[in-house]
Amino acid sequence: VPGWGVFTNKELQGGGPLIDIGIHMLDAAMYVLGFPAVKSVTAHSFQKIGTQKSCGQFGEWDPATYSVEDSLFGTIEFHNGGILWLETSFALNIREQSIMNVSFCGDKAGATLFPAHIYTDNNGELMTLMQREMADDNRHLRSMEAFINHVQGKPVMIADAEQGYIIQQLVAALYQSAETGTRVEL
Repeated sequence: VPGWGVFTNKELQGGGPLIDIGIHMLDAAMYVLGFPAVKSVTAHSFQKIGTQKSCGQFGEWDPATYSVEDSLFGTIEFHNGGILWLETSFALNIREQSIMNVSFCGDKAGATLFPAHIYTDNNGELMTLMQREMADDNRHLRSMEAFINHVQGKPVMIADAEQGYIIQQLVAALYQSAETGTRVEL
């Protein structure tokens, strides 16, 4: 749980780990998938740990005012038959300290984004088709250049406003499903 700023205040932050890091993983997954049309969303959130403790790996907080979810788990179903599972947490009793990744599982191959790996089955053995361990050091610069180009009327940005709107709709639907305990159709 980030103990600084307003990370634990739902009114000011808007939510917990879904709003903080989950939204970036959701955006990355949707971008790679080509923003397929969403059929429905189902989610469950939990607030059990942050209200009982007052400190963790990322600082201290007041459990009496902790108002965000500790974790949120969601399933997004697409009209094309695919699904996206989202797991996001500030506080969860798991062995790993931090896992931030996007994984894809298909019938012919699988992949991860962080680091970028594509792998498949070759006669019963996992085989790496492509591997890139290091992140592109210029990725933020390229992102800013793309924005400037768009403002100047040059080629379209990497991500557009419609994609941002879709991500916001998904976040709202995930929170709605978690709060109501129902499936949200989109």
